[in-house]
Amino acid sequence: MSLDLTRFYAAEQGLPFPDRRAVMPWRPQQPVAPQDIPAQWQALCQQTLAANKRLVYLHIPFCATHCTFCGFYQNKLEAEATEQYCDYLIREIEQEAGSPLHQSAPVHAVYFGGGTPTALSATQLHRIISALRRLLPLAPDCEITVEGRILNFDDERIDACLEAGANRFSIGIQTFDTRIRQRMGRRASREEAIHFLQKLGERDRAAVVCDLMFGLPAQTPTSWREDLQIVRDLPLDGVDLYALNLLPSTPLGKAVENHRVTLPDVAMRRDFYLEGEAFLARDGWHQISNSHWARTTRERNLYNLLIKQGADCLAFGSGAGGNLGGQSYMTARSLEAWYQQLDAGQKPIMMMTAGASDEQRWRLDLQGGIEAGRYDLSRIVEDPLPLEPLLEQWQQCGLMNRHGARFDLTPAGRFWASNMLQALQDLIPQLTLRSAAHAHG
Repeated sequence: MSLDLTRFYAAEQGLPFPDRRAVMPWRPQQPVAPQDIPAQWQALCQQTLAANKRLVYLHIPFCATHCTFCGFYQNKLEAEATEQYCDYLIREIEQEAGSPLHQSAPVHAVYFGGGTPTALSATQLHRIISALRRLLPLAPDCEITVEGRILNFDDERIDACLEAGANRFSIGIQTFDTRIRQRMGRRASREEAIHFLQKLGERDRAAVVCDLMFGLPAQTPTSWREDLQIVRDLPLDGVDLYALNLLPSTPLGKAVENHRVTLPDVAMRRDFYLEGEAFLARDGWHQISNSHWARTTRERNLYNLLIKQGADCLAFGSGAGGNLGGQSYMTARSLEAWYQQLDAGQKPIMMMTAGASDEQRWRLDLQGGIEAGRYDLSRIVEDPLPLEPLLEQWQQCGLMNRHGARFDLTPAGRFWASNMLQALQDLIPQLTLRSAAHAHG
């Protein structure tokens, strides 16, 4: 078989690709008709799905401030609104937790996302985590992550999370540079951010992870290097290095469009990433995925790894997204609609897709491997030989190390991983695929 590979070749001089693609986890596109969603959900709840890892995602759609780069802002933080939300969120869990679906497999990771989960009160955080532990079959070593910010996350809230069973905190720092932080809508200074993480890590009762972001406005090699040095000197278990994903609808996206703000170009973003990777490698950190590093055995990053590999995910809360047996779904983003459907005794689903397919299975298998930095193409195609010229060219350009159909991404390859993933996703449907069972074997 002859494939047109040349359009996917990397440039041998300069940047290998013109820009860095952003590829979201693949999901089937065939929607379920809105009138059919309630019946499909009820049928799904009566099933015990094929063996697969199981996750839980809870969405907390409130923020005290709107960070300029964030596309997830939904509702302003108000005490009365969060109290009502907490009551309804626990009701949503209670009304379906006893079903065969929800009791049929252990939950390996729970993730509180948002929004700002740590904006909830101590009592609310304790109630929700306790409800999950009481109602769902959490595995003995279940990773329970509470995502949050420094703002409002006081000792009382931290104590409540720990006492209820949380064992991982993911703190969105983005940068310690006070000037850049304030321009993005973050209130805490460099000194306050360092002090917070120092105290949280010294408790030594849960994994503590912080997010750093590269490609921010006014970010320089010097400020990035200082961020890495601060991370090295803090008692952290893990760190994420994320590229800024500029969304046109955000305040920052609009400022860039109107030429009021300039961002580092893709070459500088690549250099930020490579410097971060080399810095952490020298300091003995273990790279778990393309954007995540662990320093201690306490940090596993289970939720983020498993979700990209196609794990089943139960979703709760307004605006939460889940995936069960290959069927993706999203709950109502409007709080009013979410409340109304729960009052009617229904799961408040606003969108749902059709079930799993062989295409979905191979795409998720490939996606999970690329995210982990290594993959064997013989897992999903009968004969990888037609792809070898492309893999060889990528190796010559320093993006991977090949061992036949198996490859390991280099640090540069990890930065450009989404471009290579997209290329392989375009090419593989033209080859003869193996059975889905082999890809998950």
